[in-house]
Amino acid sequence: MSYGGYIKFDGQVSEYSDGSGASAGIGEDFLVPSTIPVGGSSGDMNTHFNAKETRLWLKSATQTSAGVINGHIEIDFEGGGDGNERVSNSYAPRIRHAYFTWDKWLFGQTWTTFFNVSALPDLLDFVGPVGTIFVRQAQVRYTSGAFQFALENPSSTFYSGTQNPYDDNQIPDLIARYNFGDAKTNLSASVMLRELAYNDGVTDDSDYGYAISLAGKIAIGESGDDLRVMINQGNALGRYMGLNAFRGGAITPAGGVDLIDEWGVVVAYRHLWDEQWRSSFSVSAAGADNPAEAGLTAAKEYQTLHANLVYKPVAALDLGGELIYGDKEIESGASGNVTRLQFSAKYAF
Repeated sequence: MSYGGYIKFDGQVSEYSDGSGASAGIGEDFLVPSTIPVGGSSGDMNTHFNAKETRLWLKSATQTSAGVINGHIEIDFEGGGDGNERVSNSYAPRIRHAYFTWDKWLFGQTWTTFFNVSALPDLLDFVGPVGTIFVRQAQVRYTSGAFQFALENPSSTFYSGTQNPYDDNQIPDLIARYNFGDAKTNLSASVMLRELAYNDGVTDDSDYGYAISLAGKIAIGESGDDLRVMINQGNALGRYMGLNAFRGGAITPAGGVDLIDEWGVVVAYRHLWDEQWRSSFSVSAAGADNPAEAGLTAAKEYQTLHANLVYKPVAALDLGGELIYGDKEIESGASGNVTRLQFSAKYAF
């Protein structure tokens, strides 16, 4: 058995061009691009402190006659509906990972096989770039050498529907991934086939779409610098990209399903100034070719920018500041943005 985690404080000062705050509270804890307000009046800067990213994990390794069985459970306090800021800030723990591996198999909840975690930039913001894949969910995964194959939990998001999300899929999301590289590179190519389905009690329909992702991390020189890149494209990306920055499809007036072509790009560079100081710079964009059924308030395009400076006085401690910018454009042509300065202090154990 082993355990670990970290305690993290985040303090943010944010200013919105078209509102006084994010359209949902979670957008104040970290950048959730879809919560950037559009069409309002600019407000004053607001300050928000929290420790919700604080994390705890427990791992086990058990030798059996059938081989070693490894387990992993991890929780944090982000995204929960419980708790408020009036008195005690008593936010409930939530499951992040809960899985076990045996032989070549994985069962449980963890990062989607479609996501190469090594490509996620080294940022203080909880997620970061809008163009990144970012999903954890229940799955069954089989790994054979450089190849991975998975059946993962399905869920469909639509514009012009009565629900979001719908849980009416008949087949799981099908994902295949190939990992490649060398001592200095960690690269992957992933493909996903998905059913997007809905049943509102009167009408039901479904369609099948695809998505591809090319991602990885490349070491630069011998100093520890690296370049992280991700390119995503498809007509079934939906909830997989940018914290559901776009929905996967739209329900037509006739009750059919219209899939949405979407794309996302992330480029990030991490530089080590010396043994204690480092910086990461990330630029990202994502867009969607929405049908008319999506409506004029549907998100059309996003851009995000992150730049930070982090000081590590000892191995267990990170202190840093980060400049964050996010921009959202909707189908009507209106747009809004947020500028945020974040300070973080993190103690890992």
